[in-house]
Amino acid sequence: MPVIASDGIDIHYDVFENGEARPWIVFAHGAGGNAASWWQQVPHYFKRFNVVTFDHRGFGRSRCTEAEFDSSRFVIDLERILDDVGIRRAILCCQSMGGRTGLDFALRAPNRVEALVMSHTVGALTTPEIAAAREATSPPAPIKPFGSWAVAHDLPNRNEPLAHLYNCIGRANVAFESFGGVGSLRGKAKPIGPEALEGYRVPTLFVTADNDVVIPPGAVEIAANLVPGAKLVNLRDAGHSSYFEIADDFNAAVDEFLAAL
Repeated sequence: MPVIASDGIDIHYDVFENGEARPWIVFAHGAGGNAASWWQQVPHYFKRFNVVTFDHRGFGRSRCTEAEFDSSRFVIDLERILDDVGIRRAILCCQSMGGRTGLDFALRAPNRVEALVMSHTVGALTTPEIAAAREATSPPAPIKPFGSWAVAHDLPNRNEPLAHLYNCIGRANVAFESFGGVGSLRGKAKPIGPEALEGYRVPTLFVTADNDVVIPPGAVEIAANLVPGAKLVNLRDAGHSSYFEIADDFNAAVDEFLAAL
């Protein structure tokens, strides 16, 4: 369980490699998860890639105080992980909140990003149109006790154990929940306007699904249209966490994108 110090905080990460000189893929989780969220991706991608997962500061094993919890530092933490492992260039696969980390890093150090996957996220991209699309949803309350806003409303009916596992992983974020959960992230990210994307050349894939009530498909589509050369795939029958709910479909979509590079 490697650890790096970033601003005095221990950032925990996991490395899966077999000693071969293979491409690297790094997974950045969302606010409902941590490194364990990628349990269906790590074995799949380990067949062809060296893999890194990590806990953002304030999540999972990377605990910090509320004063130290600053999402604008996520990108610095990621940079320090890459440097510690010795990764010069990597594919970044980012879910929801993790899209802030990934897009910020791609803008900060594009020469270190082979490709970027933005799953159910617009990162910190901000326009009036994106804001309007995000405010347009009126989701039903999650089914208790196994439902969540971050999965399809009917996932507990279709796969109760999977819905329960999603919530169990999220409950490991003890520090984040003590800060107020998702509310503690509001207003923390520096907005990115379309002008910041001028000259952007990192191959980018946006992933969405019809039943996402957190970052609705319309918002993701607008963001994808703003990013030069970006591709968009809608996996249809899933909520905010297609990588978790329909992992085979998600992995196949990412595989197709990477194969075309």
